[in-house]
Amino acid sequence: MSRAVELDSSDWQGFARPGFKVAFRYPAVTPQGHAVERTEEPFRDNERVHLSSPDRQELYLEVVRFHDLSPQDEYLHHKPYLEQQQTLERLVFLLRVDRYTYRIIYDPRSALNTEIIATLTVAE
Repeated sequence: MSRAVELDSSDWQGFARPGFKVAFRYPAVTPQGHAVERTEEPFRDNERVHLSSPDRQELYLEVVRFHDLSPQDEYLHHKPYLEQQQTLERLVFLLRVDRYTYRIIYDPRSALNTEIIATLTVAE
């Protein structure tokens, strides 16, 4: 059984990258004491950052940057996949910044995900 760890967001690390207009902060360790896994593997040749806890319930956050793809077109491409994933509860929101669309997917049942989303900033 893992012990809950109280979060102190003052020591959270940041995700920011030149050219990537979305930035956010996140803890190195979840409240339940698990190391946050951060991967930056591309998604269909698009830049992507993915944060998760081992069970993907305590933490699940994905940000993908699409070049020259409107939010409406990304929604139409992604909607069939989301409809197949009926066992998962995920929220998706799309941001248009310059010529990029950012797709952000997270699990709204997790307070940690909500706290991370609250740190999200967009550079213009």
